Amino acid sequence: MSYDEIENLLLKYREGRCTPAEKDRIHEWYDQVQSGAPQTELSDTEKSILKARMWNAIQQERKSPEKTRTFLPRPVILRMFASVAAVLIVSLSLFYFFSDKPASHAAVAGKLLLEAKGEGLISTANNTTRPMRIRLADSSEVTLAPGAGLTYPRKFLAGKREVQLQGDAFFNITKDSQRPFFVYSGKLVTRVLGTSFWVKEGGEAHQMQVEVVCGKVSVFENESIDTPEPSSGARHQFNKGVILTPNQRVTYFEESGHLMTSLVDQPVLLTAHAALPPAIYKNMAMPEIFQRLEDAYGVDIVVSGEAVNECTFTGDLTNMSLFDQLDLICQSNDGSYQVQGTRILISAAGCK
Repeated sequence: MSYDEIENLLLKYREGRCTPAEKDRIHEWYDQVQSGAPQTELSDTEKSILKARMWNAIQQERKSPEKTRTFLPRPVILRMFASVAAVLIVSLSLFYFFSDKPASHAAVAGKLLLEAKGEGLISTANNTTRPMRIRLADSSEVTLAPGAGLTYPRKFLAGKREVQLQGDAFFNITKDSQRPFFVYSGKLVTRVLGTSFWVKEGGEAHQMQVEVVCGKVSVFENESIDTPEPSSGARHQFNKGVILTPNQRVTYFEESGHLMTSLVDQPVLLTAHAALPPAIYKNMAMPEIFQRLEDAYGVDIVVSGEAVNECTFTGDLTNMSLFDQLDLICQSNDGSYQVQGTRILISAAGCK
């Protein structure tokens, strides 16, 4: 295929207008470039540009769960298509997560862990096929996935705010330093003062996950949930707690009582995308770029060895996701990266 043909197909691919046959042509061309097969109709520069532009669209489908990649050195001077601002990523993720997720039966009533005082409790179940937004007495908002349910008081107590969740939900909690906010979901307890986070079922049975978008979240196992009649004090017999910061996730395995921390699948920027300067680098030292990424996403990036400290990078990473940026940075220096827990480990043979 010629440069113009690939450009046109790529545009259709990104807009979701490709036919199955056209998608196969793009994938075939991409695999040929990856394998080093000769492409006499394109120059090296054209191949590098097109390969970089395909990266977000095709590589997303082929990512391994561990997010580990190793690359051969290639020229990295490119310009990416503009993507949506980071502020919209969270909103769109709400829509796609909730709309694509089949309705579960998690909203079936379980053991009630809240106390009915004052004006009593409200129980709401989302029996629709669309997300349902609930506004609480303190102006906090909870978005329930189809099939999920929430029990909450009409008015929160003076010293704490408590709700009980069955199923999946996104929480945007109003900050109140005098009244911590507790979410009871099965044997998992999430405690915050004011932040945004997910609570949802894990990929397998008897798993729960909490993912933090902004702020700080404490997550505990509630050992007292198996007691016949949990009292107010018993609900706070927590065990095995972890603290999460933005772009971190914890998975709780109910059978073993184990809490495993990791990074979320798609880390988002800590500040509005529009507030960040363009990520255009010209012979910039790689340690400085890694520091900028740490500050922008709130993640720890650790470099193995000192060889990479003298390396530089030239390229335009504007509007690219964190992992796509790392893909191209590592590509330029025969390196690789690996996500281990809540850290990203970088290794490279040296400058090329």
